[in-house]
Amino acid sequence: MSNGRPAGRGGAGLFDNGVAAPGNRRAYGGDFGDVPDDGADCADCADGMVFPDRTPEPAMDGHREVAAPVRLECYRHEGVVVRGRQHLRGLDRLTAEWELSPADGPTLTAPAQLPRLAPGESAAVTLPFTLPKEGGEAWLTLRARTAHDEPWAPRGAEVYMPQVRLRGPAPEQALPVPGRSVEVDENGLLVHPLLTAAPTLALWRAPTGNGEPGGVAGCRRVRRLDAFVRTVVDVRRNDGPVTVVCMYACESGVVRHEQVFTAVEGGIRVQETAELPWALLDVAGVGSVFETVPGLDLLKWYGQGPGKGCPDRAVRAPVGHHSAVPGDLFTSHPRPPGSGGLHGVRHFSLWGPDATGLSVRLDEPRRVSVTLPRPPAHVAAAGNHDRPVARLGCVVHIDAAHRDPGATPRGPRASASYPIAPAVHRWSWTLRPL
Repeated sequence: MSNGRPAGRGGAGLFDNGVAAPGNRRAYGGDFGDVPDDGADCADCADGMVFPDRTPEPAMDGHREVAAPVRLECYRHEGVVVRGRQHLRGLDRLTAEWELSPADGPTLTAPAQLPRLAPGESAAVTLPFTLPKEGGEAWLTLRARTAHDEPWAPRGAEVYMPQVRLRGPAPEQALPVPGRSVEVDENGLLVHPLLTAAPTLALWRAPTGNGEPGGVAGCRRVRRLDAFVRTVVDVRRNDGPVTVVCMYACESGVVRHEQVFTAVEGGIRVQETAELPWALLDVAGVGSVFETVPGLDLLKWYGQGPGKGCPDRAVRAPVGHHSAVPGDLFTSHPRPPGSGGLHGVRHFSLWGPDATGLSVRLDEPRRVSVTLPRPPAHVAAAGNHDRPVARLGCVVHIDAAHRDPGATPRGPRASASYPIAPAVHRWSWTLRPL
């Protein structure tokens, strides 16, 4: 087991094998500017359960929930049921708090009286509040903490946070506004005062430390998935919606992309379709990307959080209302362009200091990433996250499909449920100013 000191690779262990380096980063392996070894073996050294500074890696939150001693269940007649999963101890060593999070309303909290359960028992519980009639989708969370100092944690340490959904999502109510058109330029790109780069099709991401060297990231670069050329085929300005059809071409194939812009109450609805051919098997993602004006420095969202979320480890992040500065969502992996990724987002907003900004409501829970705009080509060529230079504003990705788990020559490929198959992908979202 490695102790995290700069003594070289000691095998997978508790700590990442990284040491302090110039800038706001940790250096892994040969990542000290010595060519050709600069960062070459960083993927082998970033293998611990905590970062070199002893802060937990995001995957540890997932393990906490997988091993949680309690589960929440909801039944039509019994109501909310607390089910114990421990074999030897009850719940008397814990204190807890209920948290009710409706999608379109404030979060409600109240102390929780945990039932006296023997190991393996379950019991129905009475909630201290009533589910509001309005507010759309609603999730109930039980946040449990240690009631006393334990050998492994101090008093008040959060132990687990099981969730159960009490109500499903409400349909989008925004109606089209007759006679109002949406402005697009001669290239079929949306013109909006809060965007510096209009929404376009996103099919490629700079590889993370889990995708380099080799593996699927290398295959994508060979097929030139990082070099699509956008060609406008048709722009139809009807009596309301504006339809833009484009072709995105690379050496491996052509993707047909259609956007329909419709003026709705308070904003613009964007409906998108992308047709992936068989030649483009296993792309990094399918979705939209746009850039905002500078100054929108506070992100608020309803979905899973508060930290980074991935399709293969969604259990670690409870659904609720969260907020963060986009830069704080950064995860200091050797190659971290996946940082800022939030799984299961229903709606989000970006705010400026003067309480202005933009909001986006999605057609269904999707993965969204909000990052500082490091150009993907710069990130892909960089050996660590300090080298790409961030510009102003934020880059927003909305994924209709996302292939998160990486693959390298040192590890297994992702299971069949994660790679993106050639198909017709559809998604929609509504953009509104605040």
